[in-house]
Amino acid sequence: MRTETSRPRQVMRFYVAGAAGVIAYYAALYGLTEYLGVWYVTSAVVGFTLNTGLNFTLQKFWTFQNKETHMVSRQLVRYVAMLVSLLIGNTVFLYLMVEYLQMWYIGAQVILTVVISILSFIISIRIFKNERR
Repeated sequence: MRTETSRPRQVMRFYVAGAAGVIAYYAALYGLTEYLGVWYVTSAVVGFTLNTGLNFTLQKFWTFQNKETHMVSRQLVRYVAMLVSLLIGNTVFLYLMVEYLQMWYIGAQVILTVVISILSFIISIRIFKNERR
């Protein structure tokens, strides 16, 4: 049995759950780049990957209250496809903003995080809502 949640509550849960992933992302981005000397683009990919597992679980079961497990592999494939697309876009735009607009990589990533968050919410609604029956 599933529990319905209102759209404002979903938005709040989406961003609260997403905050955990964002913290993990930025910790990897900053820590790997500043302390281990890893190229910022590689650090961004590592952070994005860490964010994926945490966010899928929280978004499916908590934000969208989708407790069904028989479609979890299909949802995971769709979710990962969404995130890979967002990762590619994030990486390309991060590179362009830093290299060509001469932005600080953290500032550029903050801007991209806002855009990606909005896109991710809209697409996630479809991933988890369409599978409920």
